[in-house]
Amino acid sequence: METGCLEVIVKRKPNTLIKLMRYGAIVLAVCFCLLSFLVHFAMIVPAVLCAVAFYYAWLESVVDYEYVYVDKELRVAKIQQKQRRTELGVYDLSKTEILAPQGSRHLDAVKGKDLKVIDYSSGDDDNKAFRYELVLEDGTKLILDMIGEYGDEILSILRTYYPRKVFRD
Repeated sequence: METGCLEVIVKRKPNTLIKLMRYGAIVLAVCFCLLSFLVHFAMIVPAVLCAVAFYYAWLESVVDYEYVYVDKELRVAKIQQKQRRTELGVYDLSKTEILAPQGSRHLDAVKGKDLKVIDYSSGDDDNKAFRYELVLEDGTKLILDMIGEYGDEILSILRTYYPRKVFRD
């Protein structure tokens, strides 16, 4: 069964703290820049540092997660400001222990285990119906939002390959 490549893009909910950091950094940069003209030119150094902090806060203010399913692998990438793409991980789905909706009774078997949790979900409560937990054999738990037609298709394909490990409740 050839599926090619399936892609799901999930927009992360904006973080209020990052928004405050962004505005605070730009205000401080402008203040330090003005102080460098009025008091001492050395005040330009903190102004530049605040501008750099603003840039990184700006990058983190709009983030999308991209899940790509290719040949029994799940590749996760982070897209910042719709222009900068960073590969976060490649997960071999043949090492899946369980994939089920968050809060499912099927996840009770792994509840007591000490798992490394990696959250690639949107963080938005509106998407809780589409939120799945993927537990791998190496002790990693991924939290994913399987949204839309391609999210359903990925789940259907995984259910075909691993019927005793993938649950949709």
